[in-house]
Amino acid sequence: MKAEVPAWVRELDLSLVTHPQILLVGNVRDTYFLPAGTGSALAPFDLPQVVERSCRLRGFAALAVFDIARDRLDVWRLRDGELPLPDALREFIADDALSAPGRDGGSPDDLVLRRTRRVLREIVTFRTAPIGMLFPFAARLGSPRAELTGEGKLLMAAAEALAHEARTVPGSSPVMPYNTVFWVAEREEQLPVEFAISPRTVKVITIPAAPVEQRLAAARHAVTVVMSKGTQAADQRTIDTAAENLVSVTHGMSNAEVLAVSSVAIDRGLPVSRLDEAARLYRVGVRNNPWAASSIRKIIAEADPAAIGVIGQDRAVRKAVEIFMRSAAGLTGAQSSSSPNRPRGVLFLAGPTGVGKTELAKGVARLIFGRDAEPVRFDMSEFQQEHARERLVGAPPGYVGFDAGGELTNAVRANPMSVLLFDEIDKAHERLFDLFLQVLEDGRLTDGRGSTVHFTESVLIFTSNLGVTDPMAPPGAPPRFTYRDDPAEVRRVLQQSFESFFDNKIGRPELRNRLGDAFIAMDFIQPEIVPALLEKALSSVARRMDVVHRVRLEIGQAARRTLYDRAIENLGHGGRGVNNAVETTLINPLSEMVLREPPALDETWRVDQLVDGTHGWRAEVTRC
Repeated sequence: MKAEVPAWVRELDLSLVTHPQILLVGNVRDTYFLPAGTGSALAPFDLPQVVERSCRLRGFAALAVFDIARDRLDVWRLRDGELPLPDALREFIADDALSAPGRDGGSPDDLVLRRTRRVLREIVTFRTAPIGMLFPFAARLGSPRAELTGEGKLLMAAAEALAHEARTVPGSSPVMPYNTVFWVAEREEQLPVEFAISPRTVKVITIPAAPVEQRLAAARHAVTVVMSKGTQAADQRTIDTAAENLVSVTHGMSNAEVLAVSSVAIDRGLPVSRLDEAARLYRVGVRNNPWAASSIRKIIAEADPAAIGVIGQDRAVRKAVEIFMRSAAGLTGAQSSSSPNRPRGVLFLAGPTGVGKTELAKGVARLIFGRDAEPVRFDMSEFQQEHARERLVGAPPGYVGFDAGGELTNAVRANPMSVLLFDEIDKAHERLFDLFLQVLEDGRLTDGRGSTVHFTESVLIFTSNLGVTDPMAPPGAPPRFTYRDDPAEVRRVLQQSFESFFDNKIGRPELRNRLGDAFIAMDFIQPEIVPALLEKALSSVARRMDVVHRVRLEIGQAARRTLYDRAIENLGHGGRGVNNAVETTLINPLSEMVLREPPALDETWRVDQLVDGTHGWRAEVTRC
């Protein structure tokens, strides 16, 4: 039985006889599962109920709970028979509220604190029977950034003095406990600056996040509740299986959140076999979920480079599609028992500039989330300083702007189903990689406001030029590789540079391991791909001329040949070099002609020749 009681609860019980005051911090707003009686069944308790349970077992007569919302004390009877109470508590009960008019004068706020101080003093010094006093929201008694004044300051001073004056009180326990004062705050730094913590008088107990045993108890409770609302028989085997599945999809959640999943399931009429869907609804809200659509498997399974819009990277596109097949099949991370809540997909795209890394990210967004979807892009060259981490998740609590959140966490909170593009990730500061470690493992981040953001429905894409340039080469040296080099050798060096970056340069081999097979080396654009890239660019120019000027644009063979030759000259810049060639050789002279000789509506312009003149390129155009 004792093995089922969390260690912090056992520490709380022991501290009743060793410390006059106890500060509970950490996961203090959760639900905890403890033995309800002499049997083995576990029941849910909130923190005040856990404190009451420990006090009752130690023979306390009563527990006074400070209700800050109503300016009152709730006195909980812990023994049968007549309840011994200090005079101050009896007077309070007669007035019903700490702010009720009485013999005390002053403002309502001062009156509450003054009466609280008096009650606190009499409880601590009461000798008839052990009595506890609980402050569930101790952080709200003052500000951690400003000194208290008046009655607030006197209350903190009295608490410190009484902690040193406290003596144990006879009770039913073999060892006499103190009249214990319990303070509760999520973090120590939230407490008023005057709150004095002494190792001898104040025992600080940190309540950890719910371990798997506690979440399993919460899951069994949740499954039982869901099944009681339906028609399925609640046999133990079904409960155990469904509870194990619920635990696996609520990794990182609190017990209270696991219980909330059951409420979602009941509200939506979902059976226990679909609690994973209820967990997703709880995490990201009611949204169109493309991963649940019956058509997504067919879309991804039949995806080809043309559908994604990346030309000349068939091998890279196929590997990317394989990764998203796992997500569509619900098997992402199936080989790992550590955390099933990882992002839906992760890609690490490495290769020369202009080969389609960003275009692949855009194509993935359109493929999964719809034609109008665009990746949320973060240029990591802007995050080279250590403090840039705050831009992504927000400033720490207490710093200017901490309540605004971060760019990354805000973006995912606003749209959990996103493609997140981290461009040139190797240029980011090393501290930022700790964030990605948490996202890739647990699928969540906590921002500066303390709010948890889930990445379980997101796709993360990293891009990098690692290995393309020789890191030992002097500035201005020629590229390490060209499109003429053996693609297999280029891929090998890119893979090697990827591993060396994480293992040696930033010392994060665990992050490289979590990326798994997400690394994709993209090849140089080859000459045989240029016509297709050129056709794509020219089609875009023609559409723009038609939309803006109502002109039908045709490109003759001679002009096409010139554009091809220019594109080949810039092939080292990949697809971007092709677009640059079109811009310089075709768009610039067309723009000049449009301004000098505005076209008539529905006119046809046929570009016969593109000539490199003394003042730049010019177009020989037949207009009809």
